[in-house]
Amino acid sequence: MFQKIKSKFNARKTAIATAVMTTAATVPAFATEPTTLTFNFSPAEMFTWTNTMLSALMPVLYITLGISLAFIIINALKYAFR
Repeated sequence: MFQKIKSKFNARKTAIATAVMTTAATVPAFATEPTTLTFNFSPAEMFTWTNTMLSALMPVLYITLGISLAFIIINALKYAFR
């Protein structure tokens, strides 16, 4: 019974993959005008964005470190008074 279900699933998967590949091969994609991909890379801008992101995430880091430090202190106190 399981083999029959598995073979049905494989046949369906193969049929879907064939349909997708046939559709993708027969529908051409045309660009409306010639375009080029240009990268405007500026190291100064990169470090400005990095500084902005790090500044925004520092409170999350402080809160996470505070919570983990609290767990360390609580565990140390529990083990100290056993």
